[in-house]
Amino acid sequence: MTTVSILIDDIHAGVETLRSAIGIPQPRPRSYRSGPGIDAVFCRVHPRYPVAPTFLELVAPGDAHVPSVASGAPESRSHETSTTTAVFPAREVAQLQGARAVKWHATELAMTDEQIDDLAGHLDRLGVAVGFHPPDRRDRFYLGGHPASATYDPAADTGLFIEATKSGHLGLPDEAFHAPADIPPEASPEAMVRIVAREYLVADLDATLGALERNLRWTPSSMVEEDGCRRAVMPFRAPRSARLELVQPTGPGRVADRYHQLGPGAWTIRVSVVDLEAKAKDLTQRGTPYTLGNGVLRPDPATTLQVPFEFIAA
Repeated sequence: MTTVSILIDDIHAGVETLRSAIGIPQPRPRSYRSGPGIDAVFCRVHPRYPVAPTFLELVAPGDAHVPSVASGAPESRSHETSTTTAVFPAREVAQLQGARAVKWHATELAMTDEQIDDLAGHLDRLGVAVGFHPPDRRDRFYLGGHPASATYDPAADTGLFIEATKSGHLGLPDEAFHAPADIPPEASPEAMVRIVAREYLVADLDATLGALERNLRWTPSSMVEEDGCRRAVMPFRAPRSARLELVQPTGPGRVADRYHQLGPGAWTIRVSVVDLEAKAKDLTQRGTPYTLGNGVLRPDPATTLQVPFEFIAA
């Protein structure tokens, strides 16, 4: 998973909020990018990219007439184009999500050149629309078509806004795709290590999994019945990547409460830390309210852009 995105109004204010509340590192100047329809900053939870390859991406609607396009890993992704179309349609995606408090720009999945070409051919044979962007390149596409177009079909991925991109653009060394999800030896006790999961709330888990299997040939690595919910874990080959977790409420409880509040879509961001008690002390020093129980540290979402974060031991 290339990025875990949060769609907000002001990326600069968002960075300062998360730096203060949970201690994300200050993004480098090159991590800020603008393109047609988007302003974005690619934040890290750990300073070393190969250690934590899934970015925390803050996104805001941008000027549709900005000539340069950039998305994904800032180290290498930059396309020049003269288009005036909102190639990365943050505003349109935000509008499609309505008044939802937790919004996201895309569920971005990276794959090899061969895999993305094969997937595009597979979708074409199925008659499933794809939206390449920029339109004159075949580097990346939205499943279901371009969300800014009238022909966008959310049934293609059950509204997850899946964006297929090429892993070769990420700028990662080859070994980073195979390295174990270990703890860096130099990390301090309170340090964040990497984003390990992004949860999405879904109305019908079977229907969502059926669409992902049919269109992406992607199946869960595990299915779990939990108290008040069902959970499917969608895996990635890179051990250090965040994973996608799809959660359906099945009875009263925390998941049902949040589903009633938010509806389907992106929900929690889970981050591993070296030592959970040390991170709790760090949050206390920052003045960030939290709860701690059953091995999960949860900062108050009111302090984290309304997006629930979870910390677990690495």
